[in-house]
Amino acid sequence: MHIGHINLAKSFNSTGEHFVSLIEALRQASVGQYVLVRNVTLAKRLNAVEGVAVGPIVRSAVTAYCMMPHLDLVHIHDMASAQAGLLLTLTRSIPYVLTHGGNGVNGNPVTQAVYRRALCVLCQDDCDVSILRHFEPSLHIEIVPAVEHNGSAADFLRVYQNSQRMPIAGNNGSQ
Repeated sequence: MHIGHINLAKSFNSTGEHFVSLIEALRQASVGQYVLVRNVTLAKRLNAVEGVAVGPIVRSAVTAYCMMPHLDLVHIHDMASAQAGLLLTLTRSIPYVLTHGGNGVNGNPVTQAVYRRALCVLCQDDCDVSILRHFEPSLHIEIVPAVEHNGSAADFLRVYQNSQRMPIAGNNGSQ
């Protein structure tokens, strides 16, 4: 399995540390990974992880979409990257999973399409699940704790593998 990751966060904070921990854990599980990030410090940190391909620094979802090679699955780590996932699914049939950032889903039609077309929406705990269910009862939602908070690469691999077996939402003509 080859997984792409897109993270367009501007700063490298505790969320960036969670991201690095996930990349390292997946590497230890022998998962091939290609990573696109916006933050230069994060890119340098990930470049030190052996066996992980780090692409060029990208500043927009459209650039991330253009730079992402064909992979089995893409993990979108923030809402700034979300449109890249949607474009990858719509134009190249590359499925994506989306990490929910803790905000509610707004009325923006593109944001709504991003959530509805994601194979799976990942939450770190059950706090946001009811909000997401209220927005769209049919979303496939998985609770996966951060790797350093009792989560594991195996938890993410299970979600990734299960997601690949699911039909892509919205391909039946619905949104």
